[in-house]
Amino acid sequence: MRPNLFDYATSELSQDAILCWLLAWATPEHQTLNTSLHQVGTDLLRLVFPHLTIRKIEVRRQVGKIDILCIVNDEFAIIIEDKTGTIQHSDQLARYKIHGSEHLGFSVEKIIPVYVQTGDQSDYVEVIKHGYTILERSCLLQILESPNGLTARKGSDTLDDFGSYLRSIENDVQSYRILPIQDWTWNAWRGFFSEVQRRLGYGNWNYVPNQNGGFLAFYWHFSDFEDGTVFLQLEQEKFCFKIAVKNPAKQTALRHHWHDLVVTNCKTHGLKVKRPPRFGKGNTMTVAILDHDYRSTAQDGILLIEETIDLLRTAQKVLNDCFQQPHTDHHGDY
Repeated sequence: MRPNLFDYATSELSQDAILCWLLAWATPEHQTLNTSLHQVGTDLLRLVFPHLTIRKIEVRRQVGKIDILCIVNDEFAIIIEDKTGTIQHSDQLARYKIHGSEHLGFSVEKIIPVYVQTGDQSDYVEVIKHGYTILERSCLLQILESPNGLTARKGSDTLDDFGSYLRSIENDVQSYRILPIQDWTWNAWRGFFSEVQRRLGYGNWNYVPNQNGGFLAFYWHFSDFEDGTVFLQLEQEKFCFKIAVKNPAKQTALRHHWHDLVVTNCKTHGLKVKRPPRFGKGNTMTVAILDHDYRSTAQDGILLIEETIDLLRTAQKVLNDCFQQPHTDHHGDY
């Protein structure tokens, strides 16, 4: 395979550049220069403006720290926050909209905020709250792999590299479906956790750093008790029952109490758990670990997603049943 530019140009600034380039091709007078690239640029703009007649486009970068500013017909300001796997932070989404109105002079209804994510993100609650249109990797691939996109890619190595690069990420993310579980990549775990989230209907996943390089975790089914919270967490191949307790005086006693509750109720539901190797004390503690990989597989090691989800739902029932047991007051340590 020939070298791909975007295997090296992996920064958000590089992605800013190609998105700016494509939007600039949507300018009407560029149609005669390269019809297929003009069409791809127009298709990209149509994701935001399905029916607008495009007469003029001005594309700028890093205006008020906005990644991409695309002014259409001297009337609308598209502000694009561009991500390649990182997520929104602080108040940047609100700040960019304010900059568009207070410093660029566009009325609120003429500012079109767009959030591009070509990596993977657990949830878009904050993005949606701020009124941003979300364009995920699949949206860009839909354009780049359309008949117009494929025609344009034949005449542009740059565009073809970008399309191939996004497709390679997507294939890697979806590879959990076809690879034996021992061969999963970091992206495959992201794809798997996204699918778990979709099937369960809730939960979140994220990177958890530690001294060994960190891991991806999926956490869900939070339930409060008098002195804390109990929840479930997948730490890649490890399944943990965890509690969060802020009061240091109660942490050890509650850790033992919830360990006993989880072990007892797991037996009832046919799950076998064990004590964690290190029974630590802190604000968040693992009280029990499933003693085998929670992922069900066929003989070839390929994931059986339905059986896997069934086990996760069984674990949810375990926690629910823990609340049916009599709870004693815990004021001291064991």
